Amino acid sequence: MAEPYIMLVSSLPYLPPFEQAERSPITRLRLEQRLHNLDADDARQLAEAEALVSWRMSLAKPKTDAEMVLRSRAAMQAISQPALREFIEFRIDQQVILAGLRQRNAGADASALEPITAASRWVRYMTAHWEDPTFKLTAIYPWIAEAHRYLDSNNAGALDSLMMHVIWQRLGRITENNRFGFEAVFAFVFKWDILQAWLARDAAQAKSRFQDLIKEIKNDS
Repeated sequence: MAEPYIMLVSSLPYLPPFEQAERSPITRLRLEQRLHNLDADDARQLAEAEALVSWRMSLAKPKTDAEMVLRSRAAMQAISQPALREFIEFRIDQQVILAGLRQRNAGADASALEPITAASRWVRYMTAHWEDPTFKLTAIYPWIAEAHRYLDSNNAGALDSLMMHVIWQRLGRITENNRFGFEAVFAFVFKWDILQAWLARDAAQAKSRFQDLIKEIKNDS
């Protein structure tokens, strides 16, 4: 759609940085109502992208490496919006790099990545630099060194926060390229997704802390 989505973008609320958010400024229902103003093909492409790389789509995540490759290929064939394609490639690359870090951390050799060679342009490069802590990719992905440290220290929470921050920043740059176009719309949707995931994680942690406190009280009584 050539015409920018000025009215749609203007109707979306401000999203605070996810780490500072206490609640979501808009529900999914309200967001969907606004997204009804998308061009039909843009809406379809956004739905395809969400199903593949949304942070919270845990139930829809591929169950096997082969499924991951097939779904990523299918999505790239179905999505023609250049900025959205670039973002999907970025997210898949990120997931593949994390998979490599986790596999290596678990003691696997480079052959562990063979089933997903077709998923990312970096797989062969990673296998060639398997012994390097960052696969010699820090010039392109500066966050890998930090992710490696968090994996080594088994700090899953910090790793999640880092990945969310990396995606959030990427989406911010995408918005700057076209503040009233499709880029701004899909960037908002994926930022909203991260914010929801962060709030849900905080809620789960709060519940866990509360339950631990109850146990301590019972043990003391």
